[in-house]
Amino acid sequence: MAEARAGGCCPPMDLFRSEAMQLVQLIIPIESAHQTVSNLGDLGLIQFKDLNADKSPFQRTYAAQIKKFGEMARKLRFFREQMVKSGITPLTKPGAKSDIDVDDLEVKLGELEAELVEMNANNEKLQRSYNELVEYKLVLNKAGEFFSSALRNATALQKELESQQTGEESLDTPLLLDREILNDPSKQVKLGFITGLVPKEKSMPFERIIFRATRGNVYIKLAAVEEPVVDPVSGEKVEKNVFVVFYSGEKAKTKILKICEAFGANRYPFTEDFGKQILMISEVSGRISEMKAAIDAGLFHRSHLLQTIGDQFVQWKE
Repeated sequence: MAEARAGGCCPPMDLFRSEAMQLVQLIIPIESAHQTVSNLGDLGLIQFKDLNADKSPFQRTYAAQIKKFGEMARKLRFFREQMVKSGITPLTKPGAKSDIDVDDLEVKLGELEAELVEMNANNEKLQRSYNELVEYKLVLNKAGEFFSSALRNATALQKELESQQTGEESLDTPLLLDREILNDPSKQVKLGFITGLVPKEKSMPFERIIFRATRGNVYIKLAAVEEPVVDPVSGEKVEKNVFVVFYSGEKAKTKILKICEAFGANRYPFTEDFGKQILMISEVSGRISEMKAAIDAGLFHRSHLLQTIGDQFVQWKE
C-alpha cells in the first residue's frame, strides 16, 4: 500500500504514515471474524481496506449485523438514561477484560431491558394507584368535615323547630310549609352530589362554569388542601381544592361531569353515612400503607438491577 499510484498521487493516509506499509490479505472463518478483527483493532497496526466500496450499506452482507449492533447500542443508551434518573453512576474502570460473545450479549441486554421496562411499568401503576388513594383520603376527610357540619346545623335547626312548636310564633319562625317539609322527608327534594379534587388555580373558573351551565341550580363547597399533592395522571405536584357539588336532576349531573373532565378534576365516590365514612377512611389508610411498602420494594429491586448493569456497563460499551 506504500507504493504510489500512477500520476504520482499517494493513496489516502500515506502522508500520515511513519513507515512503509504492506498490502496483505487475511482469510478468516466467519465464526472467528469478529474476535480476530477486534484483536487486530486493539493492536492498532492494520488499516482495513473496503473491498465493497461500490455497494450501499443495505447491500452489504453485514447489514443485519450493523442493525443488531445499533439495537444493542440503543439498549445501552436506555440503561444509561435510567441510571442517570436514579442517580447511579456506572463504574468508570472496567474489570478484567473477558471475551464476550456478541450473540450472548444481545440476549443478555434484551433480557435486562425487558425486566427493567416491566419494573418501570409496574412502578408507574403502583405510584398512580398510591396517588389516587392519597387523593381519595383527602376527599373523605374534607368532604366528611363538611357533611358533619351540615348535619350538626340541621340537627340544631330541628331542635329549634321543636322548641318553637310549644312556644309563641315570631317573625323568625319558619313558615308552616317550610316546617312541614323539614318534618316530612317524603316532601324533601333529594339532591345528588359529586366529590373530588380540582387544581387550585382552576377552582374559580371551575365554580363559575358549573354555576352558569346549571343556571345557578347547584351548591358548591370548596376546601383547600394544605399541602400540594401528586396528581395521579401527570405525576406532578399540584395545589388542589376538594370540592362537593350538590345538584338536582340527571341533566345537571351530566353537565357537571363533563366540566369536571374538561378541568382535569379527579372525582371520587363518597357516602353520606358517617359510619361508612369511618370504615372507608380506615380501609383507604390501610391500602395506602400496603401500596407504599410495595412501591419501596419495587424501587429497591430496580435500584439493585441498575447497579448490576452499572458494574458491567463500561465493559459492554467497549
